[in-house]
Parts: sequence; structure tokens; C-alpha cells
Amino acid sequence: MLETAEAYFHLDDPVAPGAPFYAGPRLLRGWSVGRGACFITDLRVRVGSRIFPVFYGHPRPDVAQFLGVNRPCFPAGFEVELLLGPGENQVEFQLCDAAGRWRTLHTAVLNTTPAQPVEWRRDTAAVHAPEFARGLRLVLQRSVDDDVTSAAKAVAASFPTPFVTRFPALPFHGHLHQPPMLQRADFGRLIVEGWLFHESARIRRVAASIDLQAWATLHYGNEQPYVAGLYPQFPHARHSRLEGFIDAPSHLPQPVSLRVFAELEDGSWHLCHVQRNHVHDGESNKAPYGAFSPLRFARAAWEFRQACLARQLTVPQGRRLFEALREVWQEYRARASSLRAPAASARELPLDASAPAPQRVLLVTHNLNYEGAPLFLLELAQHLRARGSSLAVISAAEGPLRAEFAPLGAKVGLLDVAPLFAARSTAELQDALRRLGADESFADCDLVVANTLSAWWAIHLAAAAGRRSLLYIHESTTPEAFYHGHAQPALLPFVKRTFALATHVSFLTEATRRYYYPVLPRANHSLNAGWIDHPRLTAFRAANSRASLRARLGFPADTKIVINVGSVCDRKGQHIFARAVDLLWRGQPELAARCRFLMVGGRHTSFDAHLDELVAQLGRDNLAVVRETPTPYDYYGAADLFVCSSYEESFPRVILEAMAFELPIVSTGVHGVPEMARHEAEAWLVPPGDPSALADGMAKLLLDESTAHRFALQAAAR
Repeated sequence: MLETAEAYFHLDDPVAPGAPFYAGPRLLRGWSVGRGACFITDLRVRVGSRIFPVFYGHPRPDVAQFLGVNRPCFPAGFEVELLLGPGENQVEFQLCDAAGRWRTLHTAVLNTTPAQPVEWRRDTAAVHAPEFARGLRLVLQRSVDDDVTSAAKAVAASFPTPFVTRFPALPFHGHLHQPPMLQRADFGRLIVEGWLFHESARIRRVAASIDLQAWATLHYGNEQPYVAGLYPQFPHARHSRLEGFIDAPSHLPQPVSLRVFAELEDGSWHLCHVQRNHVHDGESNKAPYGAFSPLRFARAAWEFRQACLARQLTVPQGRRLFEALREVWQEYRARASSLRAPAASARELPLDASAPAPQRVLLVTHNLNYEGAPLFLLELAQHLRARGSSLAVISAAEGPLRAEFAPLGAKVGLLDVAPLFAARSTAELQDALRRLGADESFADCDLVVANTLSAWWAIHLAAAAGRRSLLYIHESTTPEAFYHGHAQPALLPFVKRTFALATHVSFLTEATRRYYYPVLPRANHSLNAGWIDHPRLTAFRAANSRASLRARLGFPADTKIVINVGSVCDRKGQHIFARAVDLLWRGQPELAARCRFLMVGGRHTSFDAHLDELVAQLGRDNLAVVRETPTPYDYYGAADLFVCSSYEESFPRVILEAMAFELPIVSTGVHGVPEMARHEAEAWLVPPGDPSALADGMAKLLLDESTAHRFALQAAAR
């Protein structure tokens, strides 16, 4: 066994004592475990200029016992099949650490004896029709400058070969339908779907992981009839379906290794599926298709097919290829457009505090929850009411903010907008809009304010009623990415038409507005930064000292409080924050032990359940989820550091609040965030989906108090 400051490593003797070690394909086995701050997410081997992927993560309870680790599943074992030439072979084992860096783990010289030539398997794979469609979409998006050939070659090169490095070994049987070789991970989560069973034993639990830092328990045991038909002799085949989501941190080198584990009734763990996937993030879905051109589409399809064949990838033929092309063609035709430059179409509105407020205002929101956008609308309502406007509110969903509108004298109503999203044709959608327009609120007002892209329908109803309308856009995404694939195709043209119907469209940041230039047909839009009620916040701080708030919340005086505030959901990236806390523990245990890490905004969703499981599995006693609260100021006032881990934001009010509370800020530098707090001036900004960078940022500002204090003061001033 080799023991270094970073890892333990052991390579099993590749040959029996005295036996010749022949050249050709050779299987090597062993185990490796990271030490201290070094955490191993994957292994690979370099022989000369060639890279060989390693099947890493085989549970080794014997190694766990040897190292004194009490874990039921200890994924330390590896296998790798190498192609060795005759004579001396320089073999370098490399580990991928928690930061996504490949580093040398061990080097060895393997001397082989010449042997009869053995045919080495070629790295080939079949690109199925859905995968070809995914790749073609990326080619079209990445070739807006008409360099179709380069884009096609780059996408074809991203298909991992070999794709599957381990099928379930007997007596296990199984197959994964999802994810395919090329897949998008929305907000750092990847769908896993397939089936798995043991010939004689019952599987108690199925879990999956990409980085081996933590596992996600998959839903297992639902009926899979076709598998029962394939294996009628095995009773466990019928209820063998597995499905769920796993975390896919974005900083790991591509392709990533997906592992699926099974726990049997006797408590033993087994590594079943291992496959390699090239994962791209959700931003890729927002990329434009460029100007519509049938010729460009045909060129992209042809070049991509040729690029796949050049890599010895088999591609679909005949009807399967036609169906894949038709699917992408329909999306391309719906989403492609002529891109507009920002130039003269944008205009800024001067602030005119003396302008009269509208007398009757109808405020429309997608829900009434304690979330950034509805709270934004509530504070607008409070401002308008103070200036003499009478208010009415319409929401598409109920929520606790209803009670907050009552003191403003606002009538709050609910509208069922589900028929809009169920409409399969233009006629059905127009009919659904007419029925919604029967609500008298739209006629009985002077101005309709539609808050967020989800309230697009209110702009159409305002236009039908002949009323002025203001559309506030909070989403840093395109209408196509927001709705395509999540609603009926008939809906998207109506959503895009909204921007022409609105009297005015208000954007919070330029980063957000940039997504909407293709659908802004006239100069009816401007930038208007978001807000918080600063006088209210200042009064709260004056009335509540930091010491009193910490005492009220039960925080010891000598404990650093790190808060992550926002509705718990995948878009906010709390799963990445939890992983960052765990990495901080591994790298800076003394610092982490002096802190409490709180995610404020828990609810009762499936993602909350996933987050609760992740927190429990990481086992850090000072990491917790705090349920959604109407008094988040208590936590701001008591905190030492604010962290935002979001994947997508326009102008997040939580960062404004942290700035106003003079808190040091570590945040993902997404979309409008750098326009609010600049890197190394008012905040420390990191890439989204990167728990290692987030952990490093937290450590920097927790340890460097002078820099943290300077950031906080500059943020409050800004």
C-alpha cells in the first residue's frame, strides 16, 4: 500500500508470482481513498498519450475496516483495462479531486513480455435517435456564426466512448434508459431512469452518485412489465423500475462517471451500473438558434452525421433518423428568429417622483408565496397605496402573502390559468383567454401590472380590455427556454407576442434584458433596478441589536453564523451550498466547527426532501434547513456571512438585503448579480454549481475579516 499526504493507494499484483506478464489488453485492480482535504471523485490512467477511464467506486468493506471507517458503503475499489505494449510501460494513475482537477496519484512501470497480437476492442458506441437530436440542437446553437463544420465536430467529440464501463454483473440484471451519453442538467440535477434486479435477493435500496461525495436515493420498486416479460424466471424482475434525480456539480471535468449502487436485504452494497455522460448545463438551452434557414438546418444535420461517423459512432438510419430530424426541425422552426441588437430599441426612463400615481391598479402575480418576485410586488403595492392608488390583486395560486395585502385595502382574487397551459391549439388558447377576461378586474382599472413572465396572460387581458399595462420581467432566461417542452406548442407564440402588446416592459438588469432582445419589437422597455424597503430595514436594525437577535435565535456568541436565504428549490442551489459546507469541513475543519450553516426558506416539496436527505447523509451537525419564515430579518441581523448559491437570478432581493445589513457576501456570479455586487469590491463571486469554489469563498471571507469588513461596507454604500 502507498500512503501519501493526499491519498491511500494499492494496486493488486497484476500477475501471479512467477507468471509472465504479457503485452496486450490487461485488467488491473486495486483501491484508493483520499486523505484529509483530498477527496477523490474519479480515477483515470494515462499510458503514453492515451487516457483509459477507470471503473471506480466498488464498495470495499474490507478497506473500510482496515482504515477504521464506519460506513456501510465505502466506494474505494477500482478496475481498469489497459492496452500495454511490449517492454516498459509508464503508467500514471490520476485522481480527480473535489475541485475538479486531475492530479497524479501514483506512477508505475509495468514491464511486459511480447505475446501474440490480441485484437483490442475499439471505443465505439451507438448514437440513438434521441441522442442524435440532442447533439443536433447543440450544433445549431453553437454555429450561429455559420461555422457548422467546427460545431458539428466539437459536439460529436463530446460523446463519451466507451459509454458504459460496467454493466450490472450477475446475479444482477439492469439497464439505464436515462441519462443518455449527452444530457442537460437543469440547475445541477440529472435524471436517472431504468431498471435493476437481483436474481434471488430483494434489493432494499438503490442509490446513485456522480462525485461520490454523497448519494441520492432513487425511487425503486415500481412495476416494469416488459422486464418481467424478458425474465419470467426471476420474481424480482417485475418490480424493478428505478428513477429519480441526482446532483451533477458543474465543475467536474467531462465526461462524468455515473454510478448506481444497490443495497441488498443483508446490508451489503454492490456497484451495479457505471457509465460516462457528457453533461451540459441549463444555460445551453437558452442559447439562440440564430436566423431561420432550411439550408443551414440541412447542413448542420449532414455535418453532424459525418462527424459522428468519423468518430466511428453508429448513427440512426432510415425512419429513426427521420424522426430525430423532424423533432429538431419543429423546435428549430419555432425558436429560430432574427436576432436584434440592443442599440436604439432600448431607452431608459428618468425617475420622476412628482408624476401622479395611477388611480386604480390591478396587480397580477403567479403566486402569493414568500418569494422574491411576489415580495417585490407587495412592496410596489405598499408604495402605490401610500401615493393614493386603489389596489386589486389577482394571483394564479394561493399563498400566505394574501394577508399582507389586506392592510392595503386590496381585494385579492384567484384565477385558474390551467386551461391556458392545457390548450392544444390557437383557438383553444384564445377561448381560454376570453373566459379569463370575463373577470371584471381588468376593465375596472387604469393600469395592469403583470409581475414575472409567468403572468404574461395578464398583458393580453389588459390589451383586450383597452387598459395600459406594465410587465416586470424577473426571469434570466428566454421565453423559449422557459416554456418550450413545459407547455403546449400553441402557447409560445402568445408568450412572445406579449412584449409587443405591453405598454411598457421593465427589466431589472441588462443581463436579463439581453435574453429578450429577439422578442422586443419596439422601444417600449427600459432598465429599472429592483428595490427593498430600506427605511423599514433600517428601523429594524435600530430596534434589534445583533446580540439580541442571536440570543433570540439561540446562537452562541462565539459562533459564526453563515446564512443562505431563499425559497428552497433547485434553482437556488441549496444542494450545492450543502456540499460546499461539507468540503469546508474536509479542508478547514477547525474553521467549519466554529460555524453554523443555515439554509432559510425550507418548504414541503420533493426537492426539500432531497435536500433533507443530503444534509442527513453529509452528517454535519451544524448544517441545517430552517423552514420558510415571514421574519428573515432576524437571520440577516444575527449573521456573519451571507451566501447565495443560485444558478439563475435577475436582481435577487436577498443580495440587496444582505448588502443593506452590511454582511460580507459570497455569491454565484450569475446574470444580474455582478451588476449589483462586483467581484472583489462588494462580494466574492464564484461560478454556479461549483461547491469547491463556494467553499473556498466562504473560507476566504470567514478567515480574512478585514477583507470581509471592507466588502460589507462597500456593499452597504453601493
